[in-house]
Amino acid sequence: MKRIEQSLRTLFLICATIMLTVGLVGCTDGMKHPEEYSTDGSNKVAATSNPQTISKEDLGHTWPLKVDKGTVSCKLSKHGDPILRFTTSDGAQYALNQVQDNEHLKSIETLKSDKSKSVGTLMSFAFSVCDIPK
Repeated sequence: MKRIEQSLRTLFLICATIMLTVGLVGCTDGMKHPEEYSTDGSNKVAATSNPQTISKEDLGHTWPLKVDKGTVSCKLSKHGDPILRFTTSDGAQYALNQVQDNEHLKSIETLKSDKSKSVGTLMSFAFSVCDIPK
């Protein structure tokens, strides 16, 4: 009986280790720095200023918005959280992330050209803008 319990514990530990390893690999597989995210295969956009203008031309087929360009900005909240915003050419601001300082803004999701498109590449770019001092 003791041998069976020991075998079951060993089997459990092996299974748990395998599941943890697969889970971690799945979470980190393909993680890249924001500038390494592919756009349309021919160009990559890099943050050079804060705020910075970005356009449909910059992101190619991954551009998710109804407008063709805008400005991405990042500043830190009093708690140190990034406040990410997208401003259209007519001055309308949209929240790129859900932080307290963006509660009064419409979500960037409302500006998407197609609900199935992801704002992931734009968000990654916005986080890279945070690395540029204002």
